[in-house]
Amino acid sequence: MLFIMIQFLLSSFAPMLLGAQLVLTLILVKGDICPGQRGRIHKLLPAIGLMWMAVSSIEIAAFLVVFAIFYFYSKVQTGKTRDAGPLWVLYLADGLAVSFVAIQAMKQPMWGASVATVMMVVLLGAAFAHLLLVIARSRLQAFHRILPFSGIVAAMGLALSLLAVASGFDKQAQTQATTLILTSLALVIGGIVVWCWHIFSGKTASKIQLSTAWVMVVAATVSMQILFVVNG
Repeated sequence: MLFIMIQFLLSSFAPMLLGAQLVLTLILVKGDICPGQRGRIHKLLPAIGLMWMAVSSIEIAAFLVVFAIFYFYSKVQTGKTRDAGPLWVLYLADGLAVSFVAIQAMKQPMWGASVATVMMVVLLGAAFAHLLLVIARSRLQAFHRILPFSGIVAAMGLALSLLAVASGFDKQAQTQATTLILTSLALVIGGIVVWCWHIFSGKTASKIQLSTAWVMVVAATVSMQILFVVNG
């Protein structure tokens, strides 16, 4: 049972890591960041690479992304630097991640589950990227509002796709899945509230706040994936 839960967790990691990579790529390429911030963001790359390595334990194709990320990391500096490094390698890592998640979405047993996978890229990716930016002490204040707003939109899409999938169940399956559906929705809503708390309170986003929100939305998507597979 534990092994199955780990598989579902790692399946949620792929869209999350893709979304986070795209946000970090945008910042590294287009963001108005100082040399110190660039170096601190570079320091985050091994964490992303190691998480992709965990994903590769269930899908070996993910190791291509691992190789690209660590190769890029080996070519950049982690101190104060204006050197962007070989961005084509970063683009390659993003492209490989997009391909991996696209295949993952197409393998889903129902179209609603495929849509949910796309929504996870935005929801989980934005939540994880926001946490990473706070860890890196980013001064890009706009992202403290843009990323939570993106998460709200994605959460709405995810909830609708979940309900679309549930509507295709027979009456008995709907009854059996009710608890899992309500748990997933409660975790998503709770995660969004915690994530946006710094906006409501006017305070600075903290690591504890964003870590809690991230864990909640990841748990929600794991519950959803169990629902999709069991009733697919």
